This record gives sequence, structure tokens and C-alpha cells, in this order.
Amino acid sequence: MNSVSVRYIVDNVDAAIAFYTEHLDFRVDLHPAPGFASLSRGNLRLLLNAPGAGGAGHAMPDGR
Repeated sequence: MNSVSVRYIVDNVDAAIAFYTEHLDFRVDLHPAPGFASLSRGNLRLLLNAPGAGGAGHAMPDGR
């Protein structure tokens, strides 16, 4: 089974971790900094980024 990764930009990474782990049975795989965490459940991996944290928190060249 292939795994799927989804990146979400969230205002509060800690609150998002609490929601996904407490209500949806995700587990924290990695939380190296306040602005980023990687969670998983089965073959789904959620990558949580705060706005501006790392390259994923920035707009694309076309403004999206």
C-alpha cells in the first residue's frame, strides 16, 4: 500500500497536533520545531506547517 502525504498550513501547530491525535487517532512522528510536525495514521501522513515556517509556509511564485 502506498503512503499519501498531505501538507496543511495551520495557525497553531500545537493545537493541530492535539486535535489530530486526540480526536482522529493520529500519532506524532516528528515535531522538531514549533512551526512543523509530521503526523501519521495508517498510510496517511500529515505535514503541519505554521505560516512562514520553512519553504512550505510561503506562497508559490504565482501567488497561490
